[in-house]
Amino acid sequence: MALPAQPSCRDEFEIAIICALRIERDAVEALLDEEYETDSFSYGKSAADKNAYTTGRIGDQNVVLAYMPSMGMITATAVAANMGASFQGIKCALVVGVCGGIPITADGTEILLGDVIISTSVIQTDFGRQLPDRLVRKKEEEDTLGRANPEIRAFAGRLSGYLVRTRLEEKTAAYSAQVCAKPGFSQSVYPGPEHDKLYPADHRHKHRQKTGVQANKIHEPCICDNCQSQDDEACQLALQSSCEDLGCADSLSVERTRIQKAMGVGTDGRVLNDAEVHEAQAPAIHFGRMACSNQVMKSGRHRDQIAQEEKVIGFEMESAGTGHVVPTIVIKSVCDYADSHKNKRWQDYAAVTAAACTKAVLEEWRNVDRPQTHRLERGDQG
Repeated sequence: MALPAQPSCRDEFEIAIICALRIERDAVEALLDEEYETDSFSYGKSAADKNAYTTGRIGDQNVVLAYMPSMGMITATAVAANMGASFQGIKCALVVGVCGGIPITADGTEILLGDVIISTSVIQTDFGRQLPDRLVRKKEEEDTLGRANPEIRAFAGRLSGYLVRTRLEEKTAAYSAQVCAKPGFSQSVYPGPEHDKLYPADHRHKHRQKTGVQANKIHEPCICDNCQSQDDEACQLALQSSCEDLGCADSLSVERTRIQKAMGVGTDGRVLNDAEVHEAQAPAIHFGRMACSNQVMKSGRHRDQIAQEEKVIGFEMESAGTGHVVPTIVIKSVCDYADSHKNKRWQDYAAVTAAACTKAVLEEWRNVDRPQTHRLERGDQG
C-alpha cells in the first residue's frame, strides 16, 4: 500500500492527537513514522492560535499532535478551539494518555493497571447542582457532550468488534515493546504484576501502626491516628507517601484472576509457561463510558459510587473540554485505581500503552475520498 502524500496545507489534516502530560506526548512522538516539519519547513498556524504542534504520519494517517500547557477541561477546550482555527479539516480528536480506572466492570471483567480504555461516550461528572447531601449531575449533558456523532460512534463500534479488538490488543503489545526498546524509555517497561495492588474501597491510605519487620518504624503522632471512618481526614504526609512506607496491608489486597495468571499461576493451580505468562501480562482493551472532571479522583468509595450510578469505567480530566469543540475519542491507559492509594509507578508504562493503542487505532481509520481527485481536462470531453 502506498504511503499517503504529505498534506499540502493545514486543512488536509483530519486527525488530531491531544496530550496533557509530557510522558504522554513523548510516547506518541516515539511512534511517529515520519515528522513533517523539519529542515525549517512549517505549516504555520493562525494568528490567534497559542498552541504548539508537531505534525507527521502514523501508519498511513497524517496527524497533528497538540500540546496542552496544563491539565484540565478549561485548557483542553482552549487547545481544541485554537487547533480548530488553524487546522480546519480536523474530523476527530484523540485524547491520549493516562487515566484512573475501576477495578472491575458491571459484567465482571477485571481491569488491570496498563489496560487501555477507549471511550464510547464521555460524561462530565462535576457539572450539576450541589444539594445539601449530594451533587446531582445534569443528565441532559449526555445528549450534548457524551454522545459522539454517527461517524465516530460507528468507528468506535467497529473497534470493539472481536476481529478488530483482537488486532488492537496484539498491536498494542507489539508497539509498546518497540517504544520501550528505544533510548530514553527504559523506565517505561512493564512494572510487574507484584506492583499491581488493589485494596478494598474502604481501606484508607494513611499512617497506621506498623507490625512485623516494620514494627520499629513508628510514625509521629498525627491526625491519621484518629482516622477511623471514610469521612475522617488523613494527614498530608500520608497522602504523599507510598503504600510501602505507610504499611498498607498486603494481606488485604484483592485477589484477581488476571494477576494470578500474570504471576505464572493458572486458575487450576498449574504453573503457566512463558508464553502464557506473557499473554497474561499484555494489556487488555476495554470499551466504555469515560468520566471527566476537573478533580483528580482519589477515593475508592466515590469511584465506586460514580461507576455504579453513571456506568463509567474510567476517570480523566480533558475529554469533556475537547468534546465541546470537536468529535472526541478517549484512548487512555489505566495507571491507578482512582483511590487513595494512587501513585505514579505505572504512569510511564501506561503512557506508552496508550500511545501504542493509538497507533493501532489509527491503522483502522479509513480515509474518505477527497473531492476533485481527478480534474477533467478539456481533451477528455466526449
